[in-house]
Amino acid sequence: MARFLKYIIPTLVLLFASQLLPAKQVLRVGVGNFEPFFIEEGERGLFLDITKEIFKLLPEYEVQFIFMSNTRLLREMKADIRIDAACNIFPNSDTDAYLSAPIFRYTDVAVSKAENKMVINQTSDLQGKSIAAYQGATDLLGEEYKKMALANPLYYEYALPSETTKLVAIGKKDVRVGDVYIFLNDIKAPMYKERKSIDASDFVIHRLWPDVYSHIAFKDKNMRDKANIAIQEIKTNGTLDKIYKEYEAYLKL
Repeated sequence: MARFLKYIIPTLVLLFASQLLPAKQVLRVGVGNFEPFFIEEGERGLFLDITKEIFKLLPEYEVQFIFMSNTRLLREMKADIRIDAACNIFPNSDTDAYLSAPIFRYTDVAVSKAENKMVINQTSDLQGKSIAAYQGATDLLGEEYKKMALANPLYYEYALPSETTKLVAIGKKDVRVGDVYIFLNDIKAPMYKERKSIDASDFVIHRLWPDVYSHIAFKDKNMRDKANIAIQEIKTNGTLDKIYKEYEAYLKL
């Protein structure tokens, strides 16, 4: 009997203590579903890993990720039904939600083939070149870029970033304009690496524009304020910078 009590009492104590702990609040977070930022399979990706680090510092929440398109994210936030927060929301988005501090970084660059030895040090150097850019770049990359694009008959924007990568890889366009992480992810596809023996080392990345940031949008202001404290923590302790560097190094391999 004594031996039985020896094991059963600690177990009962643990069970009783667990009942006293406050229940975690379920937080439904809407996220996109496009590589390399959000990848539903395995719940991974550059921006998703950053989001996980933020909520590690907020253990009172049990986070559930819900994958959907960016357009639907905004609709879901307005509907006030399915999600409590949404990742990757820009300040000019049509939403009344509370935006966190800027956290998700986009680095738009110009990319050219190394063998072409193009000198591209500023936006004006793009004039006259055949360019494949992402949809909306004309309105997002500044007035000088917009003037160049409108005056350049060889300039075109594409809905799919993968199309811009393909066009510069196969030589149909001189320059690709878009996010560096998306490019590095695209160029790792088997169609380039295995069939054409092309990888990131065959290109030159021209960094012409400042980074652009998006946010996490919250329906609850108090929740947003807590997240901001966590965001500041991962910025200060180096976690955020480490994640960005690790992803860029991984994608370049």
